Amino acid sequence: MLKIKKIEAPQTQTTNTRHIAQRTLLLVDDEPGILLLLSSLFAPHYTVRTAESGADALRLLHDGYVPQVIIADQRMPGMTGAQFLGESRKILPNAVRVTLTGYTDIKEIVDSVNSGGIYRFVGKPWEDVELLETVRLCFEQYDLSTKNAQLEAALARVEALNAEKNEIMGIVSHDLKNPISAVLGMTDLFMPNSGLTIPLADYPRFMGLIQQTAKNMLELVKGLLDDYWLESGKMELHTTPLDVSTLIHFIVEDYQQRATTKEITLHCDAPDNTLAFADERRLHQVLDNLISNAVKYSPPTKHVFVRTVSGTHTVRIEIQDQGPGLNDDDKSKLFGKFARLSAQPTGGEHSSGLGLSIVKKMVEAMNGTVWCESEFGHGATFILELYKA
Repeated sequence: MLKIKKIEAPQTQTTNTRHIAQRTLLLVDDEPGILLLLSSLFAPHYTVRTAESGADALRLLHDGYVPQVIIADQRMPGMTGAQFLGESRKILPNAVRVTLTGYTDIKEIVDSVNSGGIYRFVGKPWEDVELLETVRLCFEQYDLSTKNAQLEAALARVEALNAEKNEIMGIVSHDLKNPISAVLGMTDLFMPNSGLTIPLADYPRFMGLIQQTAKNMLELVKGLLDDYWLESGKMELHTTPLDVSTLIHFIVEDYQQRATTKEITLHCDAPDNTLAFADERRLHQVLDNLISNAVKYSPPTKHVFVRTVSGTHTVRIEIQDQGPGLNDDDKSKLFGKFARLSAQPTGGEHSSGLGLSIVKKMVEAMNGTVWCESEFGHGATFILELYKA
């Protein structure tokens, strides 16, 4: 029997309830007597759970116990300490691990380091002071690694924001600056001092170009503003029972002329009184974007299908095109901000790469889901599901 002297805890440790709640410890040993001694040593200072095997300990972890420090005996039947600690890393990668061993087997120690991610080794029999100090240092290491992880996450966020800023600057310099320059150039032609005479017959063409360029810029600015309001949580959405079929028919009718111009046939199958919970203005924006994309990326003579399917609890809206479809790279970044996909508009239409990221955020803000099913070379189907009203 190992003899353990009763000693005071190190000064840096406290025994109040708040501290115990913050410090969680898991002890794993196949000898009940060892577990009793260890529990007696640590229970006044930490929240302690015990297990008599690696399998029992893993069940504790799977059941939701989250120790910050794990102490495991190396020599246990069925599953060694190294094997258990290695498995525990898959569940709690940030926990700090200590091995108890009464053996000097170098190979096992190396295995423990490699597979278990061991922070410290403690030999049997142990000294109380040494073990208490080791565990205190383990919790300090846990705190340090947690802070480092938080700093790394904050740094990643800063880098993402910086990349986003650079993307926005690129849009301002290209997608806004160039069109503004083009508009100014075209309007200069109509100035009395331009020295040029524009035939009256060319006026509608120039006016149309100016108008379309201004619309593209306006849509881009609106997209940037929508994204800002969504990210900041300041965009207000009011979900109410809405007949989505009425809205769908309205938008499809609005796109009939553009589809006809590209020799694309628009089909609509949306039975009346299809009710879902949605914000009418935002759902209009979402469907307008998806139907616009279907027309924009479909080649001439193809078909676009818009339909609704009522389920038990949801209403599904599908927008299917016969365009180029999505490759694996496209699918991985489909709803990302400023995503640039391999497919290009077939009629020279404008695309900022913001639309689908806003679609996803708006749909989720209405407690819905949106995804895409596509096989490269065989078109794409965007599917939106909302709760049935």
